[in-house]
Amino acid sequence: MIKITHHKRYENIKKARKEKNIKINFINETKDFALVIETNYHNAYVYKDNEILEVTLSKKFPYVINKLIFPGDKVILNNNEITDIIKRKNILSRDKYDGSKLNSIGDNKITAVNIDLAVIVVAVNNPPIHPNFIDRYIILLENSHIPFLICFNKCDLSTPKEDKIISFYEKLGYETIKTSTKTKEGLNILQEKLLNKTCIFVGNSGVGKSSLTNYLLADDIIKTNNIGDKTKRGCHTTTSSKYYIWSSNSGIIDTPGIRSLSLKDFNISDIKNYYKEFIPYNNLCKYHNCLHYDEPVSSCAIKQELNKSINLKRYESYYKIISEIKRK
Repeated sequence: MIKITHHKRYENIKKARKEKNIKINFINETKDFALVIETNYHNAYVYKDNEILEVTLSKKFPYVINKLIFPGDKVILNNNEITDIIKRKNILSRDKYDGSKLNSIGDNKITAVNIDLAVIVVAVNNPPIHPNFIDRYIILLENSHIPFLICFNKCDLSTPKEDKIISFYEKLGYETIKTSTKTKEGLNILQEKLLNKTCIFVGNSGVGKSSLTNYLLADDIIKTNNIGDKTKRGCHTTTSSKYYIWSSNSGIIDTPGIRSLSLKDFNISDIKNYYKEFIPYNNLCKYHNCLHYDEPVSSCAIKQELNKSINLKRYESYYKIISEIKRK
């Protein structure tokens, strides 16, 4: 194994940033690849031929591993060194996606790559349900062209208040599922939906992503924590994205829970197109560039539909995102 000191690797990174001619070629799909399971600063763990291997980067890559490759990546090995990376079909990044990011270099905002299905995991209670967070993840995933479903976990704690929220997203046309690792409700259905796919669980802290992964693995190997008694907010359990193989051709990427999800890097005029119920009215406003934000009600078709065909809480979710983008 090649050992590179922290200082040496850091100097290589600074050099790479200065040398604009450095380019990494992502190669076409091939059957002889290793699947990246987990990465850290110095090495990565990959799955190949029913074995998990600890590998390093070839010296031709002047980067630390976890800024270049990510769980879900397919790589080529030579003597336990990563020599090439296969082109990705998509990425999940915590900022705006565009075509140039697909084979990103030196990016620390990418969570995972090559995803067939994302599961937005939301606890219906404990911690309390946050529709605004669901809306933000919908925008992030649709922007990245990643199919998704909304998993309302801990459904055994649901009350009529939470049932109303679940019904609202179902009526908007989003695919939803209700699960509980306590009563086992919905777990077999979830398992069927994830079979033969590379999937990713995303969501806030404490919503049960790791518990759902434990169920799929039929093992409690992932540490899970209780909700903080004082804050009622989730305790972080997963500290980095990890890929778990739970069946043939079936994998789950478990991600760290996060406290907030900023969309400030998005184009402000694009946000309205991610709200399904806005689409029939977006072009009916008096002004073609209407943001449905600080324009008067008389000129904004969206505001005229509030508490009619457009839910006020959903509009408030939209309004908050626009406000954040304006403040950046």
